[in-house]
Amino acid sequence: MKITKAWRVTACLTVAMIAVGTGGSAVAQAAQRSAASAPQGAAAVQQSLCKSIGRLDRLVVRRVDAFPQNNIHFSFPAVTVVEEVASVRDVAKVLCALPRIPNTMMSCPADLGITYRLSFTAPEETIPTVVVSATGCETVLGIGPSRWVGTSPNFWRRLGEDMGLASPTWATFRGTGGALG
Repeated sequence: MKITKAWRVTACLTVAMIAVGTGGSAVAQAAQRSAASAPQGAAAVQQSLCKSIGRLDRLVVRRVDAFPQNNIHFSFPAVTVVEEVASVRDVAKVLCALPRIPNTMMSCPADLGITYRLSFTAPEETIPTVVVSATGCETVLGIGPSRWVGTSPNFWRRLGEDMGLASPTWATFRGTGGALG
């Protein structure tokens, strides 16, 4: 099934109308439902990454494009492995310092389905994968309560520099062309 631009706009407007009609941010409400239904050990998830920073030794960054038919282009590979320990730990520190997503009405740009899965490793530990959205509300999932990149533009620069990219910005991770214009 080919998804047209008009269909995506209609879907985004429908989600926005539902959020307004329910009296709150759809993203914030989804985060609340997720937190409420999480098992009691969910706090350990956040503690696992943030308390394990000093033991982290590797990071794999995988880009996921939910709508490849949008023909968005990127200047770096879809999978990047970071093995420089200082860079791996810097990314984790930046993630752990991100603010929680606000529990208020939010207006977010179109979500084009571009996410990054950050898989950290540490000896003899399992670290949950962190998922960062590069479009839409720029949420961060996988380190406890939902976090937000939207007010932290340096996150994208630091992530890109730690991945070895030259002069990275949010646009580097969002991509160019296709559905973006």
